[in-house]
Amino acid sequence: MKRIVTLIVAAFMMTVATNSFAQMSVGAGVLHANDQISLKGIDPVDMGMNGFYAGVSYNLPIVGFVGITPGLYYSMLFSNDSEFNGQLGAKVREHFINVPVYLNVGFGLGENARLFVFAGPTAQIGLASTIEVSVAGNNSPKVDRYDNNNYSRTNLLLGGGLGLNLYRFQITAGFDQGLFNLDTSNDGTKWTKSYAKAGIAYLF
Repeated sequence: MKRIVTLIVAAFMMTVATNSFAQMSVGAGVLHANDQISLKGIDPVDMGMNGFYAGVSYNLPIVGFVGITPGLYYSMLFSNDSEFNGQLGAKVREHFINVPVYLNVGFGLGENARLFVFAGPTAQIGLASTIEVSVAGNNSPKVDRYDNNNYSRTNLLLGGGLGLNLYRFQITAGFDQGLFNLDTSNDGTKWTKSYAKAGIAYLF
């Protein structure tokens, strides 16, 4: 896993170093993730988690008002759910590395503003996913959900959104849908994840 992350970071830095006309941005934002889990013959269950992301991206102009924007982001999700008057609870923490490659198309709104839309895929690698269950105030040992080999570390997201560059700042909002089934148990379970996000970045 460390080797994969190192290769991703190295590839991104090489892209940055070889494109002198590109524009770099550093930013952060908030996330809302929706996990949809369905078992054969049972209605789907939706679970929501909130979180944040932070990272860097580089806009590489292609032609005119069209560009391509690779990025490298860290994201964290967390959930503290409780049922039955707080007697049953679950604390979930998830950490990811996301590598989006977006195509963007935009137009100027004056000398210091640009409105654009973006869309494309994002490769996602899970770093850790832990769950800690409590019953009547007694906590069970923390479990890494990747250890049982039934929860996939990798996912491919497809999405897009809308953005605004204003002077040196960039505001974006978007949505990503996971394409892979995260459950690898082959028992008929389907587990997908989607994200709504909004953030702000500084343009260099």
